[in-house]
Amino acid sequence: MRFLIVGAGGVGAYFGARLALDGNDVMFVARGAHLEAMQRDGLKVHSPLGDMHLPAPQLYENAEQAGLFDIILVCTKLWDSEPVAELIRPLMAHDTAVISVQNGIEAEPLFARLLGEKHVMGGIAQISAHIEAPGVVRHHSETARFLFGEMDGSKSWRQETLQAACSSAGLEAIVRDDIEVALWEKFVALAPSAAACAHYRATIGEVHGDEDKGATLKAMIREALAVARAKGIPFEEGMEESFFARIGKLPGTVKPSMLVDLERGNRLELDWLLGAVVRLGEELGVDTPVSRELYTALQPHALGGAASA
Repeated sequence: MRFLIVGAGGVGAYFGARLALDGNDVMFVARGAHLEAMQRDGLKVHSPLGDMHLPAPQLYENAEQAGLFDIILVCTKLWDSEPVAELIRPLMAHDTAVISVQNGIEAEPLFARLLGEKHVMGGIAQISAHIEAPGVVRHHSETARFLFGEMDGSKSWRQETLQAACSSAGLEAIVRDDIEVALWEKFVALAPSAAACAHYRATIGEVHGDEDKGATLKAMIREALAVARAKGIPFEEGMEESFFARIGKLPGTVKPSMLVDLERGNRLELDWLLGAVVRLGEELGVDTPVSRELYTALQPHALGGAASA
């Protein structure tokens, strides 16, 4: 299969390297120092599942030389979605699948609007990886799981072929017939936990294990679930306990990327995570007071800059 990996950061580089080393035709979109290092020294991935090195990865230059792709995997930050759509439009065949593994629950509707519903599949990457240095990616977790499926729940040759390609490359590939529910499951857990950790400048374990911080996290989960139900997602009442328990099973030292970005003075995905809970709550008539409080507190850091204690 021909793959375009848009965003060769931790997730994109790991998935793309595995697929390329298994014989798939993989091209990466990268930029800046990371691109320059890949052009010079190739792409290196350090992983507990086995290190990888692509000495001469295919790197995107322009649409004319790139050609068309079967699968386009979008691994950028959410604010890059519209420019990404412009970049990939000329690279799509009539049956190309565009799969975003970005955070949040708004990428799929956006790409459907800009590129056409038939091209959009839902996707979730369950992996912890980041750029350690230009041209070098570090994979931390013992797993590299990829969940995906057609947004309408239908069976398709492209998801079956993608699952086979991923499995052959050593990626745990799971087709979800209810991928929209899976996207919301991730969102309901991630948006509150990322915001809570960023707000308190604390790890998952420090937030979950503290009575007051944990209560705030649970309240935000409850609000996110209420928003999901108002959108028609079939979550039962009282599920905040199971989501809270699921978060508590993560390694206590885990820092969500929003906290890492805050500490580094980077731009935050705040508006697409907790901001989406607040915004959708307003649209749907769902009250989200705790989410709104933390969203307001984090807004001064949303565009980056020095993090204050």
